[in-house]
Amino acid sequence: MDINNLSKRAQELWNEWEFRSLILLSLFLQILLVVIGNRRKYSSGIGLEWFVWIAYLSADWVATLALGIASRSQGGLETNPTNPTPKFIPSFWAPILLAHLGGPDTITAYALEDNEIWSRHILQLAIQTAAASYFLFKSWGKDPLIYIAIPVFVAGITKYGERIFALWQASSEKLRASEIGRNFNSELSEKFPCVGFFDMSEEDLNKGLEFNNKIPEALYLHEAHFLFQMFKILFADLALAHSSHMASYRILSSKKATEAFKLIELESGFVYNVFFTKVTRVSLPRAILRSISFLSSTSALVTFSLMIANKHAYPETELIISYILLGGGVVLEIYGAIMLLLSEWAMLHLSMLRKSWADSVYRAIYSDRNKGWERYMAQHDLTDAQITKNGALWKMVINSLVCKPTAKACFLKLIGKGNIQSWEVISDELKELIWEYLKDKRSRYSHERPQPDPGMNDLKEILAERGDQVLKSMGCLEEFRWAVVEIDFHGSLLLWHIATDICYHDDIRKKNVDAKNPPPYCKMSRSLSNYMLYLLIERPNMLPKGIGDERYKQTGIQVTEFSWCWRSEIITPTDWGSEEFLNKIKKNGNKVSMLRDACKLAKELQSPENNSTSEKKWRMISQIWVEMLAYAASNCGWKEYAQALTRGGELLTRVCLLMAHLGLSEQCLTTRRTVFMEDRSSGEA
Repeated sequence: MDINNLSKRAQELWNEWEFRSLILLSLFLQILLVVIGNRRKYSSGIGLEWFVWIAYLSADWVATLALGIASRSQGGLETNPTNPTPKFIPSFWAPILLAHLGGPDTITAYALEDNEIWSRHILQLAIQTAAASYFLFKSWGKDPLIYIAIPVFVAGITKYGERIFALWQASSEKLRASEIGRNFNSELSEKFPCVGFFDMSEEDLNKGLEFNNKIPEALYLHEAHFLFQMFKILFADLALAHSSHMASYRILSSKKATEAFKLIELESGFVYNVFFTKVTRVSLPRAILRSISFLSSTSALVTFSLMIANKHAYPETELIISYILLGGGVVLEIYGAIMLLLSEWAMLHLSMLRKSWADSVYRAIYSDRNKGWERYMAQHDLTDAQITKNGALWKMVINSLVCKPTAKACFLKLIGKGNIQSWEVISDELKELIWEYLKDKRSRYSHERPQPDPGMNDLKEILAERGDQVLKSMGCLEEFRWAVVEIDFHGSLLLWHIATDICYHDDIRKKNVDAKNPPPYCKMSRSLSNYMLYLLIERPNMLPKGIGDERYKQTGIQVTEFSWCWRSEIITPTDWGSEEFLNKIKKNGNKVSMLRDACKLAKELQSPENNSTSEKKWRMISQIWVEMLAYAASNCGWKEYAQALTRGGELLTRVCLLMAHLGLSEQCLTTRRTVFMEDRSSGEA
């Protein structure tokens, strides 16, 4: 076959299928976003995040491009009602693309920044509406399909308008304005005088918040929604009144660790829906808009089936594609309605009806969903990392013999997530350790005292603890002060990460720890150590500012070169704690490398004088890591918290939210003037 004829045929085939392929691809992307758009609220998988990102960016671009190409395919000028032309159908498809631009209910924004540029979508809506209107106007009265395109056009405008409204509602400016106008703090202060919280029982609190007349299965949902109302104040950078954070403290203080984390999970679900989806508060206007969109799409499909009596007037390919597009639109509308009816917001509204049938429906639909799901935290071990030095790749001797690159590791490296080496389940034991620490931290800060008491009631000092309080309680602060207080946070994190790894492998070699079944505190110390290093490398914006990247690189170069000394299962000629080894590190090291100080710290931790038992040592190390986690959480911004929800959330952000609801946040800082003003407002009420 002549190459020129082949090229010409390929070009003709592409011109014929160009618009068809794009509009079918647009429908496929909508289906993909519907299926996986809401999954990222539950999943921490990097692969899912990557697919959502590709689909979200491609969906608008493909729909816009298809509308542009449709301008070349629009016909109708040479048609008549008795002999409709096949060229009209591409123009009939154009209004369907408006509905695609409106997006599915499960995702409106990929990131918080998308909410801030909501006004750009107004211009895009105007341009695309004008383009679709032009196609309809040019074909008006020339084909009966024009009357089917009108309800599709209405559905498209409705869906796109609903998306813009959702983006606007989630923008920081609108959220802050609505919270200032609502004044939730004053509403709560009227219900509860400030002095009443100190002696208030859980029963009195539930009565004041009207939780006592809800079915028991819905109590967690209402408590989570109440905490969500307070989160909106925190996110708007407004201060929480004394009555507000005392109410949340009373709710959480009676919970067990798993129950407290479960409550935060439910609250995070409300936050995610508001910022990233259309699935929000159930209201009459939303129900009307949803009904208009659904009825328009359904009527278009039914009318199209009835009007196409003479199917031979149109090519069979166009008819099949039309059925796929119209049927797909109806299916997406039905799926969106089901998602809304099964959402936390619909269940919350259902439980507020106080009807026996509504309670029965709630129990049947939602009760099992309160069990929650497993959460994971990413792990990054500096000793297992591969750090480059002047273009050369350093590897540990032990890793070159044992560790093999996996397909998962290669994929993570391909998409720029190679620093995540594995995932660890957030166990109930770890939740208990964190929860007990936070409650102890809260007990040392008493809101009942009108004057701050240094060391007892100074919230800023308590939030500044990053390992020193644990060491102080165990009577060894002076000995380890240099490793927690006299060094910046990033340096301290690297220091304790390497020291934790050295202690772990040294205990294995000494038969103090079983590698296959390590003690709970040892396992939790390792998990938190690897998780905090992951945050330092992958999520540095969640941590206090520092020079972590350069220090990590220089330290990693030394670690990959020398770590065989403590990771080897046999006795090495050069012990990791010997002066000879430390001098060698100092001679070959960089000024910002933390390896030498880490070996010094590990040597002190392993000395019998400091820890009589291995369990005591690992208990102390685990508590130090929890305190460092709490310190990082207190410095994590609320925008970082909300953005982390698109990746399934982070352990750090959940701790951040727990601390805020316990009153361990500077936005909850209560002064004598605040208490006086609340008492005065309560008295006037």
